[in-house]
Amino acid sequence: MNFVKYAEPDFADYYALVSNMEVMKQITERTLPEDEAKTLFRSMLDYNLGSSCGYYRVSDADGAGLAYAKLIPDESDSSRAEMGYMVLPEYWGQGHGTSIASRLILKAQAAGIGVLYAIIDPSNVASRRILTRQNFVSTWTGDMEGLPGEILELNLQVRR
Repeated sequence: MNFVKYAEPDFADYYALVSNMEVMKQITERTLPEDEAKTLFRSMLDYNLGSSCGYYRVSDADGAGLAYAKLIPDESDSSRAEMGYMVLPEYWGQGHGTSIASRLILKAQAAGIGVLYAIIDPSNVASRRILTRQNFVSTWTGDMEGLPGEILELNLQVRR
């Protein structure tokens, strides 16, 4: 599995994820129209330029895009960072989510991040399983901008 920061030619792979309702139903409960996706993608590219963390295109050995991953430090507290990922449905159940989460944890440790967190839909059993197997613990459940949300955290200082 290859992890490379998104670049301009990767929009189609990103759009394949955010325009897929199976992927988005437990993230935003809606797909993103192309113009909105392009705006978000542009901001991701801008962010990637100035950061050791960022937004990543995840591809298989043949170079086919299969997932998105992010590692973004909090603006107000750089010792904390959010991780996230989206995987195309045809790759679900093959261990990619676990591999992506493990890779993001290593990137966070290398960046000196103390607490890593993920925000999930509480009904997303697969993501919960991936995270709890990596020793994330639930710290909050409730309404997030009108959608159900749960925060799971991993204290990286304990893992060293």
